[in-house]
Order: sequence, then structure tokens, then C-alpha cells
Amino acid sequence: MHRFTLPNGLRVLLAPSHRHPRVAVAVHYGVGFRSEPPGREGFAHLFEHLMFQGSEQLTGGEFYDRIHRLGGSANGTTHQDYTDYYQAVPACALDGALFAEADRMRAPLFTEEALAEQLEGVALEIHGTTVERPYGGFPWPLLPAVLYRSYANAHDGYGDAERLRAATVADCRAFFAEHYAPGNAVLTLAGGFDAAEARALVERHFGDIPARPVPARPDLREEAPEADRWAYGTEPGVPATAVALGYRLPDPADDLAGYLAHTVLARLLRATGAQGGGGPVETSCGFFGPLDALAPETLVVTGLLPPDTAPERFVERVDAGLAHWADPGAPGHGEAVRTAVRDLALDHVRRHDDLQTRARALGRLELLFGRPELLAELPDLLAGVGAAEVASAARALRGTARAVLVLTPGPERTRPAPYEAPAPAAPVRSARAAGEPVVPAWAETLTPAGTRVVCYRDERTPLAELRIKAPLGPGGWRAPGRVRRLAYEAQLRAGAAWRATGHFGTVQVTTDDQWLEVSGHAPAERAGDWLRTVVGTVLAAGTAGSGGSGGSAPAPALPAPPATALQRTADAALRLRLLQAAGGAAALPGPAGAVVVVTGPGDPDATAALVTRTLAGWSAADAVTPEGAAPGPGDAYGEDTVLTLHRPGAAEAHVTLCAPASMSTATEAADYLATAALGGWFGSRLAVDRTPGLTVITGRDTAAAGHRAYLRAWYEGPHRPQTVRELRERVRGMAREPFTAAEADATRVFCAGQVLSVFDTQETLADMLCQTAAYGHDATWLMRLPRALREAPLADVSRAAVRMFAERPLTALAVRTDAVDAGAVRTDGVGTDEAARDLPGGRAA
Repeated sequence: MHRFTLPNGLRVLLAPSHRHPRVAVAVHYGVGFRSEPPGREGFAHLFEHLMFQGSEQLTGGEFYDRIHRLGGSANGTTHQDYTDYYQAVPACALDGALFAEADRMRAPLFTEEALAEQLEGVALEIHGTTVERPYGGFPWPLLPAVLYRSYANAHDGYGDAERLRAATVADCRAFFAEHYAPGNAVLTLAGGFDAAEARALVERHFGDIPARPVPARPDLREEAPEADRWAYGTEPGVPATAVALGYRLPDPADDLAGYLAHTVLARLLRATGAQGGGGPVETSCGFFGPLDALAPETLVVTGLLPPDTAPERFVERVDAGLAHWADPGAPGHGEAVRTAVRDLALDHVRRHDDLQTRARALGRLELLFGRPELLAELPDLLAGVGAAEVASAARALRGTARAVLVLTPGPERTRPAPYEAPAPAAPVRSARAAGEPVVPAWAETLTPAGTRVVCYRDERTPLAELRIKAPLGPGGWRAPGRVRRLAYEAQLRAGAAWRATGHFGTVQVTTDDQWLEVSGHAPAERAGDWLRTVVGTVLAAGTAGSGGSGGSAPAPALPAPPATALQRTADAALRLRLLQAAGGAAALPGPAGAVVVVTGPGDPDATAALVTRTLAGWSAADAVTPEGAAPGPGDAYGEDTVLTLHRPGAAEAHVTLCAPASMSTATEAADYLATAALGGWFGSRLAVDRTPGLTVITGRDTAAAGHRAYLRAWYEGPHRPQTVRELRERVRGMAREPFTAAEADATRVFCAGQVLSVFDTQETLADMLCQTAAYGHDATWLMRLPRALREAPLADVSRAAVRMFAERPLTALAVRTDAVDAGAVRTDGVGTDEAARDLPGGRAA
């Protein structure tokens, strides 16, 4: 890491990493809601919104437009003691990203129109977070007003929307002049760049911003409470009482070891606090995470109480947990502490593997504590916490007063009185060559049962990310509701089995009705244990077969997908249509056609061999072979085929037009760009030429045994049959018109930037590697895709659009909003009554 300070006081951190094809840029300013003066509650948060509304050379929405065209992302957040702004863009766009950040540090624009618009947006955010959400404001921002007494620490950082409306443009300019000086900021770069070149860019863009006085930090000191402080409120429409406890934490600037001991104790309290059947206990060091604020900061313990349980019983449970950990010599304490320390360290490493998260953490630690190196040091520092240190922390909390916030079910919403303070006396610069993803060491094999195994070396964390995708086949496609119930059961079994091993990590079982997917992570040395758990509890122990739960008690009925997910209903109907010609009973997933992907440290050949040995227990016998071949696109696609599903009471109508499509590595880049340029991003033809009230997008995926290209449209109901005809002709006309070089170039930049974003973390990389492998692409295709997108010939892109969206018949599927008499509905061979019931909320016709 490189650190330097510009003459105007701006502190700069550079953390280059050649593994990343993107760069994250974060700017932290030393102003949060504890910096707000009385009468301006919520102003720091409002100001964060205003900083995205334009600057001297980037007016209006240009700041976001420049980033989105690159497939990048940008956001900002407001915390107690800082506000951060961050973006992630392809490495070639670093120059432009720095230009944009420097322009708004130098000269943001504040207008009456922008202020009015953001006041409305902030009002909606406050309402959604504190009013519409059940238990709104619990535990933040309600708990600080119970624990603290000074204005800075106790007031509501969201503020009151109506009081905020008194803000003026002059107030905004004054707030910027006081708090947004270069000397009150930290600029952090992390990702794929050369440090010397990045320093030159930083000096060019930020060096001429004038220095200004830096405000003093607010005085946050206050005495700890001498006795417990209780506060009460009521909440309608909730089933349980919620309780939050707030304790003062040690100051990490003066006693980091003590702070980390409390962090480990908080982890341990989650388990012991729930003993006795009282329900789960959640804990957090800090309202927004550990090391996120200056002292005083809060250790938060929350829980939902069982019926007829007094809040005092919850407090007693927490006290019992503290008493349990206050004895360092108690049996099992040493091992429990070591396990908690290991889990916290691995959590920390995995979370900060993300590019933006790492850049933000480095800048935050520099701004608050002057120690960005803590990010790398924390795992070793945590390792120094033992049972004695945890016991000391537990004894300290047992002997200190705390805040207790209670929200009970009631006929109307009431809240403790809020704290009231006393009356207040550019043009885009030239870019470097685009960064390319690094092709890792990898290995691939095919098991005797037909499972594709692909393993990649990724040494960013000591963890292995593991993914399994198994095709459900006709038996699963016929009954998606049954598949979801089986996935639910499998999740329960797998989660319990993995927890019983005592190992750190997760197992998650899901389905999208096309695949059964198992994902998770574990320490790399435990990858084999993870796979054995999955094989034993998910793949070969009860999910195979046409129904039932492997002899266990029936799974509880699961709710249908949300009413807004109408495309899932339509896609299920399409699969039923495609399955009409397939005879016999087919089982849920077997190993043939499945994909297993593992990313993590170590030799990929050895990992692939380990996976192959472990999967030996998952054989073709676990799935019943269908009597007929799985259906392909076949004749079920056709322009005269219109499948209509009736969904009474739906708020909108949904139409899908789709046609069979190939998915080949040879044409993938052109197909990808053609789909995006036609209707796959905000600059596409269908997005620009938008009909009011009608949203249209294009995409590609799998339907039954084949790939397809599709167009989705939705609008407020009722369903209009003429819309199908209009959409067919509209998309055909657009697809037949060759793309211009300008259209293709803008789409290339956006798509390549989006692909690069998956390399930000080991987790997202594993997800996408598994997806591309399941679609049949080779093991290194994802790393080559950004370059292929940039180099695909324009003529190939135009031809791909015609091939996918204009040459072939477009089958229409519509979800109607009107009620239809059940006697008038004919199934017409789409599916049996049972299959129709599996379609969420509708009948098939």
C-alpha cells in the first residue's frame, strides 16, 4: 500500500492489485451525522444525496451516466463520523473516475430544483425505513437516544423530513465549505492499476483544489450511564416483542485489544444468549459494523421474545450469558473462543475480498484511526484474544449500566420521545489500456457419472467457494412446486448436517425451476467435508425421485413466488408445453449434466481429484432415467402458439416472446452484444424508444432442454392481445436494422464493464464461473469474454440480432390480469391439474 498527502491536505491511499481488471475509488469525508448542528438533524445524509446531483463540469445526471455506460457502479453512505462516496469501474476508466470525484470535491452544483428533488427522495427513504418497515427504527436510530445524553451521540441521524424542508441552497453551500475541504478527506484506490501512474493522475486531478480550513471533530465525550435506562414503544401488526440492549464499548483508538475482546464476546453471546429456548439472539459491535465509528460506540444485543415473555427475562438471559463467559477456566471455553476467533477472522477476510468493500474499509480506517494497515492486521490481532480476555470483557459488561429498548405489539405505533437538543444559540480524459482479468491456474475433469468438475486457483482468501448446478430434467420441470418443497427440505438437512461438523462456512440449497443449485463456502482444507455433506444430505439422500421427502415428515407448504414474478409463471407454462411430447417419469437431479465448480487456494489438479473421489457416492442410480428423451425446442415454439395464463387480481400484465437459440462460444460475444444492444441495458434501442407505461427487455437463458432468446414486457393490466402482435413486429423491425458503430461501441463498453465486476470478489466469480460452465462454455471463457466483447465484428453483432429475434418464430406467453370462469378454461394439453396447481397462483389454458 502506498500513502501520501497532497499539499492541499488530501490523504491518498493506493492499493494496487494486478489480479483485478477493475478499480474501486472511494472518497471519505470526515463528516457524519454526529457533525450536524442542532436543528439540522439529517442534513449530512441529505447532503450525501446532493453530491450526486451535478458539479461544475458534470451537470445533471452526467456523473452516473458516465459510470453506467462503462458497466460500473457508484453509491454513497452516511455514518456517525464520516460520509463516503465510492465507485467501481474498469481499470481503463480510472482517469475519468478521478476526474469526476475531483470535480465535485472542487465545485459541486447546488440548485433549488436538485434540493427539492432530493428532499422528496430523502423523505421517502426515511418513511420506508422508519415507518413502513415493521419495527421501524429498531434498534437504530432509536437506541442511541436511550443510551446517550449528548446531542451528537443521541440525536436521530435520519432527522425529520418536514424539518429538513427548511434547508436552503445557501445552507448547502455553507455545509460544503465547512466540511468538504481536501484536508478533511481521504482518497483510496484499490484494484488493477500501476501505483506510479495512479499517483500522477491523482496529483493532476486533485492537486489544484484549493486548501481550506479543516473543522475540528465534534466533542463526543460523555459519562457512561450510572443506571440502566429503559424506554418503551408499541408496534401494530407484529407478533412478538422486540428488545435491544446497548452497552458502551472500549475506545478502539486507546484499547484495541479490549475492543476486539468485546467483538469475540459478542459472537459468543449469540449462542449462549439463546440457551433455554428463548429464541435467537443477535449481536453487533457498532450500529454499522466493527471499527466504523469513533468512541463512544455501542455493542448491540437484540432479540424477539416468545409469547407471554417479559422483557426482563431477555435481559436475564443476556446476563446469564455474560456470567457464563466471565469464567476463563470453565470447561470448553478455550475451544469456543478459538472457534469464534477463527470464524470472525475468516468472515473478515471473505467480506473484504470484495474490491469496493476493501477500498472503503482502507479509507475508513485511515480517516477514523490513521491506521489503514489494520485491515490486514485484524486476523492476527484477533488471534491474540483468548478466554482470559473474553472473561475480562464479560465482567466489564456485567458491571456496567446499559440501555434497554422495548417495542411490544400494540394497536398503534408509539416510540420513545426523540432526543431534542437545547435551543441553538468533464470531458473524458485519455485512458490507459483496458485491464484484463487474470486467467488462473485451473483443472477440469468429467466424472464417470457425467458430472463436469472445474477447479480454479484463487488465493485472495483462505476459503474455498463451492458451487453445484444439477439440471432438474423433465420430472422437475413438470412440477416446480414440488421441486421447491424438496429444495426446502434439502436446505434443512444440509444446514443441520454442516453445522453439526462444527466447521465454519455455509451450505445453501436453492432452485430456479431449471436447476437445483447448492452453494456455499468453507475453509479450503475442509472442502472435502463440505462436498461429503452435500452428497450425503442433498444429492443422494432423498431429493432423487418423483416426490416425497425420503421418509421424513412432509415439508410445510411453501408460499408461491411473489405476484410480481409473473415471468416465472409464464416460463413454467412454456416448459409444460415443451414437455408434452416427453413420455415417462423422470427424476430429480442425477449427476449427468451437472456442474461442480470450486475456487480457492491450493493446487487445482489436487482439488479436482478430491471432488471426483467425493462425488463417487453420487451415481446415475440416484435419478430415474426418463422413458423418452428430454424435449428440445422442437415444434412447441411457433408463431401460432400463444399460451395464456389467467391470474385474477394481478396488478400488471406480463408478455414473453421467445424463440429457440443456440449458445456457442464461437458466437457468444456477438450474441451477448446483440441482446444487450437491442434491449439489455439503459442505452439499448428498446430502452431509448420506450412506449409510456410499457417496459421491455431482452435476454437469453434456458427453457427445458434448450436455450432461448426472449423478450419480456410488462405493463399495468389488463392484458391486451394486440400487444403481442405489436411487440413481435417492433422487435423484428429493430433487430433487422443493422447496428451503428456508435451503438455497438457504447454497448461494448457497458457490457465489458459489467463482466469485469464479477471479478471483484471470489464469491461472485465462483457464481459466474459455475453459470458459464453450466451453459457449456470452456473453463477460461469468462476471463476472455471482456476482450471478445470489445473485438466482436460489428457485422456479426447485427447478424446475431436477426438470427435470434427476427428469423425464427416468436412464441408468445401472456399472464392475464382478468378473472376467468374455471369452467371456461381448457388445459389444451399444457399440463395436468397437478402441474397447473404448481404454476404459482394461476390456471393454465
